[in-house]
Amino acid sequence: MTPTEFNDFLSKQIMIIDGALGTMIQSFAYGAEVYGGEEFQMLSDIVVFSRPEVMIDLHLQYFRAGSHAVETNTFGASPLRLAEFNLENLDLSEFPDQAEGLNLKQISVEDFAYHLNKQAAELARKALEIHQSDADYNHRPLFVIGSLGPSNWVLSNTHADLKKGTYDQIEKNFYLQTLGLVDGGVDLLIFDTQQDILELKVAIFGAKRAMRERGVDLPIIAQVTVDKFARMQIFNTDMQAVIVTLQDIGIHALGINCSLGPEQMTATIEKMSHYSKLPISVVPNAGLPESENGQTVFRLTPEDLAHHLRHFVADYGVNIVGGCCGTTPEHIRQVSEAIKGKTPVPRKIDTRVYVSGPQQAVLLDSEASLIRIGERLNVRGSKKVRIAVEESDPIDHEALEEVANEQVRDLGLEIIDVCMDSNVVDTVSTLVDVVKHQTVDFPGAMSMDSFDVEALKQAVRNYPGRPVINSISMEEYAPGLDKVDAVLSVTKQHAPVYIALTTGPQGPAVTTAQKIDLSRQIMEKAVNQHGIKPAQLIFDINAFPIGAEPEPDLNFAVESLNAIPEIKKLHPDLKTIIGVGNLTNGLGKKPYMRKVLTSVFLDEARKKGLDAAIVNPNHYVPVDVLPAEDYELGRRIILEHDMDGFSQLEEIALQKKQGATRVKKVSYESLELPAAVCAKVKDGFKERSQGQVSVGEFKYDYSDKIVVDVAEIIKEMEPLAMINDHLMPAMEELGSGFAEGMVSLPHLLKSADVMKQVMGFLEAFMKGGLSGEGDLQIRSKGTIVLGTVYQDVHSIGKDLSKTLMENYGYKVIDLGVQVPIARFIEAAAEHQAMAIGMSALLVQTSNHMITVSALLKERQMDGIPILIGGAPVNNRHAAYVALADADSVAEIRDNVFYCRSGMDGVNYLNQLTEPSQKERLLADNKKILEEAYQSGQTLKKQKVELFKTLPKRVVRFESSLSQIDSFDSVRKQVYKLSDFRDHINSKLLFTLNWKYGGKRSWEKKGVSPEMLADKLDEWIQRADENDWIKPQGVFALFPCRGGDSSVTVLDPKSGQPLATLTFNDVIGQGKKDIFNVARYFNPEQDDVIGLQLTTAGPDVDKAIQGFQGQDRESSLLLQGLSNRVAEDMAAHVNQILNEMVFKDIPGSSTRYSPGYPAMSGIENNRPLFEILNAEKLLGIQLTDGFEFYPTGTTAAIVCFHPDADYH
Repeated sequence: MTPTEFNDFLSKQIMIIDGALGTMIQSFAYGAEVYGGEEFQMLSDIVVFSRPEVMIDLHLQYFRAGSHAVETNTFGASPLRLAEFNLENLDLSEFPDQAEGLNLKQISVEDFAYHLNKQAAELARKALEIHQSDADYNHRPLFVIGSLGPSNWVLSNTHADLKKGTYDQIEKNFYLQTLGLVDGGVDLLIFDTQQDILELKVAIFGAKRAMRERGVDLPIIAQVTVDKFARMQIFNTDMQAVIVTLQDIGIHALGINCSLGPEQMTATIEKMSHYSKLPISVVPNAGLPESENGQTVFRLTPEDLAHHLRHFVADYGVNIVGGCCGTTPEHIRQVSEAIKGKTPVPRKIDTRVYVSGPQQAVLLDSEASLIRIGERLNVRGSKKVRIAVEESDPIDHEALEEVANEQVRDLGLEIIDVCMDSNVVDTVSTLVDVVKHQTVDFPGAMSMDSFDVEALKQAVRNYPGRPVINSISMEEYAPGLDKVDAVLSVTKQHAPVYIALTTGPQGPAVTTAQKIDLSRQIMEKAVNQHGIKPAQLIFDINAFPIGAEPEPDLNFAVESLNAIPEIKKLHPDLKTIIGVGNLTNGLGKKPYMRKVLTSVFLDEARKKGLDAAIVNPNHYVPVDVLPAEDYELGRRIILEHDMDGFSQLEEIALQKKQGATRVKKVSYESLELPAAVCAKVKDGFKERSQGQVSVGEFKYDYSDKIVVDVAEIIKEMEPLAMINDHLMPAMEELGSGFAEGMVSLPHLLKSADVMKQVMGFLEAFMKGGLSGEGDLQIRSKGTIVLGTVYQDVHSIGKDLSKTLMENYGYKVIDLGVQVPIARFIEAAAEHQAMAIGMSALLVQTSNHMITVSALLKERQMDGIPILIGGAPVNNRHAAYVALADADSVAEIRDNVFYCRSGMDGVNYLNQLTEPSQKERLLADNKKILEEAYQSGQTLKKQKVELFKTLPKRVVRFESSLSQIDSFDSVRKQVYKLSDFRDHINSKLLFTLNWKYGGKRSWEKKGVSPEMLADKLDEWIQRADENDWIKPQGVFALFPCRGGDSSVTVLDPKSGQPLATLTFNDVIGQGKKDIFNVARYFNPEQDDVIGLQLTTAGPDVDKAIQGFQGQDRESSLLLQGLSNRVAEDMAAHVNQILNEMVFKDIPGSSTRYSPGYPAMSGIENNRPLFEILNAEKLLGIQLTDGFEFYPTGTTAAIVCFHPDADYH
């Protein structure tokens, strides 16, 4: 059957293929001997050798039930799948003699696969011929389809513990399987139940190679398996991305099969119906599998399957139907009856151009807006990328991921350009390495950018999607070979979209006429000689630096602009693009000038029809936000080549301050004094100055001049009126701004510090009795007792919650850290608290919350609500706190609340103080806690069962790391903070440690990257000047012996045990096995372990505490910088240990810290602390709860086994 005949068949009728073979064979309950022994009982494909007559009969049953086609019993018959079995162990006693004296035990896996596939095809062909001779045969067309299942290896990169293959390995696997199917006489090929889009793409190429070799061209159906959300589960690939990746690479139908019953397939079928240009196949299971008496059963009736498939054919234009697991000849008989007489239904298909990545498709449509391709993942255009690639060994993929995420997740770009052309590293291997690492969890699409054709070839082979390739051109790549021919010949089978440079043998086109002529040449060659569709071409019109023209009458910008509409006239499907960064080359230190010129040029280009740009979104804005005079200046420069205007704009740019600057939002002098004070509070406007103010006989020493203004106010206004009617509403407004993401946390803390100066004065004045008012008259919504639980010294989460609660008008009794259990109860009674708030950072310490709850219940104080938060806390933990050691879910209290953030705590308090909301809140919360508890119990049972049944991960030790030259004594490394600057992960510092949130929120919070970079420099300088932070660490390598769940650290000199470190069994990703980090250390001979402890220095917590009283913003910033430095110092020391172990040989390691899932015992901190002599060498202390003081300290063990991971 040719593809043309296949398409002709599907244009006239619906193709019905058979139902399940595997589950049918299993239902016969054959003994092990039919499979060749017990170890082969999962290899149902082998029945084609042992019971050929049974296979013929099964195929015949499906033909007689009305199917047009049957699939060969070869789903698991590829060489890679068969290699999972030791075929030499086959028991052939129940196998008939094979043709030509073939001995199945003495041939290679490749030959075994070939003969199995060939025989399976021949048996299906025999069944077809028998049915054609049946008396009731109705002369409908009949076909044999060769079935190819997944290889059980993956090509897409993943952190999961899956077998990872190579392009050549996968391509050869399916090439060999296809040879057997073709030689056995199949009419079509079908790829079934595919789970990795990259593996499937390469498998198709392997099949096509086999067909070329045999001189045939058979139709190919590609089927993937998805979940009910239309995603391939392992790699989270959306069905639209599947369609975009596959439909132009030479297949002839596309569909889904297995995993789901028809009820769960509708969402996927809707997508296929809308987006697939190819015929659609739908092959569901007979419903979802269920377990019954230890057996898997499928309950969907033949009538129900037929009903669903008839609906899919009639309403969604499905062309091919059949059955997968659990379906029988009766299911197919009913489907045949239901489909009888049906003809294909036309579909309205989205024919726009898309590219795709590992997870989703990306539309290339410029009708509504410019198509933007991010330019920064470029070793030539980004200092950060250059350092990560050329100065890091191995490549710093985390840094590259930050660059990618900033563009895709923060700036909203859906495509990023990836260029690794370098004279320092190997371009080919580096581009491949970066593409593989950056597509593990990537929600966009990529443009592969390289001058090196081999780099483009290898990168696209490793890319799980349909990429953009940048670029092709008419310039000579090799003698007699232009880059159009060179690139297309090795990449066109992947059906990418190409960026075509208007460059020829004489270099880049300069004039409009040259650009049009080269575009025509490229299009004609690509379309006529290589079969590329015009819609796959995007022409780069070339950008040159403004003012670089060699002739006075030449205007580079205008030549490019004028070329845009003329190139698009060559064919209606062509698009245009520009790498706009070249336009302003050399203006990097004049960002405002760059912004004006880039913005104006893109605006003019869009008017001409420009479709896309390779751009940094931070470098341009909509022109309507530019000052009118600057916009006009930019237009004159670009359109009129006004170089006097260029100089004028240059002067304007130099006058502009770098980055955003916070300015007074109002002129305080223009406001009434109470409003001015409130404005200063909201702006966080500090006027630090020492002095004394007098109101009558009352005198007060102040440290901020705002107190002078307040003192004037209370001469005319009662203090309570100032507090309740002016200050409290101002702080509530700030809190609301924070909740809505309009105010950053550092700014909120700055405002709180100013407010504290005001309130300190007012409370002192009222307590002095001179106003006739007492502080109890200050309107408060209620009192909260707040603290960090016993044995836990972390305070930042608690402190932030306190600030937010105070901003919203609550009085907070701050008990501090390491609060004894009874103290929470005592303070709540003493202050008549409306709620108790508790924070914890560690799993072990969070259990003290349960004890506090139980003690409240014992003292009949359990009517007091409890608010809990911190890293180990969730709704499930809140349910246990609410149970307070009780046994029955019925005893769960309704007033224990899990707070993900301090703002959650404020929201709960507000609802608890509002009678109309309180009852509903408590009822809803109790339901949440009950569901969380029940879910936790279910998960606990499942976990227990998994630990009983899952196998332990097998760890192999193919090479030994024990041959360390020598084990040195403990080493210490100390840096000045300014010298450590380049090692600080500023992105995490700004977003996580300094609480500014995602970069997309910075502008509305009044901050910019430049401002934060300046702030970091300021704090580094302050920390150095005051000796607050000194990045330092102690570390060493030790011999060790692994065990089942522990590692014994040995004395390098005596070989005697120094300590035993304990690890937890962890369920591996995918719930396939159980692993324990301890098993990655060799139990048979001495291995090596790295121990490290890093800190921001012993004195930083004292400085933080000094700020907490008067300057909470500085407290947050210093605490955040301290924590970041400790973590980044840990990564740095880890790298030093790697170099000590691997020396010049490439290698990596994995770091594990106490208190985390793989090493949950926080008590492991003690042996690390003692062995590394941290108290003496670093001045660090260890608390009774095994936490470090200061808190900006972290310890870890380092494992150097190549397979060690977190999964």
